[in-house]
Formats: sequence, C-alpha cells, structure tokens
Amino acid sequence: MKQEKLHDISDDMFQPAKIDSSENEQIARESTGFWKDAWRRLKKNPGAITGLVIIIAIILLAIFGPGMNEHSYSQQELTRAKLPAKVPVLENIDFLGVNGVDIRGTDQYEAKGYEDEYFWFGTDEFGRDQWTRVWQGTRISLFIAAAAAFIDFVIGVAYGGISAYYGGRVDNILQRIIEVLVGIPNLILIILFILIFEPGIFSIILALSVTGWIGMSRIVRGQVLKLKTQEFVLASRTLGATSGRVIGKHLIPNVLGQIIITTMFTIPSAIFFEAFLSFIGLGLRPPEASLGSIINNGFKSLQIYPHLVLWPSIIISLIMIAFNLLGDGLRDAFDPKLRK
Repeated sequence: MKQEKLHDISDDMFQPAKIDSSENEQIARESTGFWKDAWRRLKKNPGAITGLVIIIAIILLAIFGPGMNEHSYSQQELTRAKLPAKVPVLENIDFLGVNGVDIRGTDQYEAKGYEDEYFWFGTDEFGRDQWTRVWQGTRISLFIAAAAAFIDFVIGVAYGGISAYYGGRVDNILQRIIEVLVGIPNLILIILFILIFEPGIFSIILALSVTGWIGMSRIVRGQVLKLKTQEFVLASRTLGATSGRVIGKHLIPNVLGQIIITTMFTIPSAIFFEAFLSFIGLGLRPPEASLGSIINNGFKSLQIYPHLVLWPSIIISLIMIAFNLLGDGLRDAFDPKLRK
C-alpha cells in the first residue's frame, strides 16, 4: 500500500513559490503600541473588566439616579419615616425583601397609608427617600475621592519628579520634609485639619490631600531615578532640552503606567477615609450627605431598620472592590514582563 501511494506522487504536484520582491518589507501583523497592547491585555482580564463595568454603572447611577423619581434628597415627611424598601413588580417576590414589609412582618406602607407609594431603598428617620439620598451621597463621595486623587496626582508627580531629577541637595531637602510628614499619624493629621476648618466638601478634600500625595511622590521618584540615566534622556539633554522638557516629555510619560495604577488605588482609599470621617461625625453637615454620613445615620437603628445601612454599605463595598479589581488589572496590563 505504501508503494502504491508513492507512485501516485508526480512532479506536477510541486510548483515553485511565487515571491514578490515588493512584499519583502510588508509587516505581517498589525503593529501595537504600548497603550493598545495594554488595553488588549486588560480586556483578557475578567476581574478588571468586571470592576470597570461596576464603576461605570455606579457613576451613571450617581449622575442620573437622584433624578429617577420625584422625591428630593432633602424633602422630609415624618409620617413616612423609616419605611422599608418597596419596588414595583419585584414586590411580588417575597424572598427579595423589597415588598415594604419590615422584619416584624408588618406592611409599613399599608400601616402608614402609603399603599400607592414606592420607595426603592426605603426612607430614613425623617421620611427622606433613601434612593435619592444614597445616589446623591455616592455622587458627593466620588467627587471628593476624585478631587483628592487629582490633587495627589498633581502634587505627587511634580514633587517626586523634581526630587529625583535634580537629586543632590534638592532631593535631600525634599525627602526630609516627607519623612517629617510621614512621622505624623495620617488619621490624626486629617482629623486635626478638619477640626481647624469648618467641615464641608472643600475641607475634606484638603484634609485628604495633606499627606495623600506622599505615596505618589515616592513611586514617581523611584521610577525617575531609574530612568534619568537612560540613553534617551542623556541624548535629549545633549541636544539642549531643558529640564522641564526632559521631565515632562521623556520621564513622566514613561512613568505614566505606574501613576495610573497608583491613582486607581488612591480613589478607594480616599472614599474609605471620607466615609470614616463622616461616620464619626466629622463629615458633611445635613442635609448634605455622603455614603459615610448615611451609614452613620442608619447605624443607630441597625437592628430594627437594617435597610438604612444595607444599601449604602453595599454600594461603598462595590466601589472599593471594583477599583481594586481594576487597579490589579491595570498593574498586570502595564507590566511589560507579562507581554506575550
């Protein structure tokens, strides 16, 4: 059988390959830059994509959520105080717990004469709609965290870049200042700062930014120290580039991956500190609310009215988890050692 198959092979079956000299320099596959390659790796990380989707969903709800019903976040009505959650259609599914019945089995909406009303997250002790207040508080918490992270980004990048690039006496002086600030407990410094200024959004942002930039500056300093002796930096300085151009055009762009990752971890940390300050009574003043202040108000009635704490706690937990998942995914995506 093998010999018969060999006899079936003829010279006509072998043809010379056609070689076109004009295609010698053609690139066989699409070229990918740093950002495109990082995005490709990020898309393959299900945890990071899940975190990104959760963040986008929470941001959209924080923007449009307070306007999805007719209730105001500051509108008070004591006759409907502490109503449990009640959602149309879902109220017919008992195990979801959104049918207006409290833990004692009483339909509070019927008892208080609000059978035709729906409060998706229930109401607080003053009868204010929890849905509107929670998403309004989420908006404020995200704004405070984003503003604090932006200030940390600007100060930390500038401080760390200047310290590492100039080195010598400048680096020694700047690093001694950081050591003094690090020696003071961060929480005590933040609380003292808020006690000096009147509690509010602006004072909380400044308090979070007092020492929040230190971690960013240390990361930038370490990376710039490693990069400033590279050939492309020396070539740029030889061609007459100013120090500002070298830092802004060559060093900082090469550290941008680390900067983005650090910022992703800074935002949930800022949200946690803001929630903690609001929880201990150093946050916003009523009727303004953040997630921390809403949890603080509902904590007093936790055993009887758990819905006052449940929904803001779920949202703040989702924010923390989502940003950490996205931060881990970005760290892996920006790592050139993982490139295949």
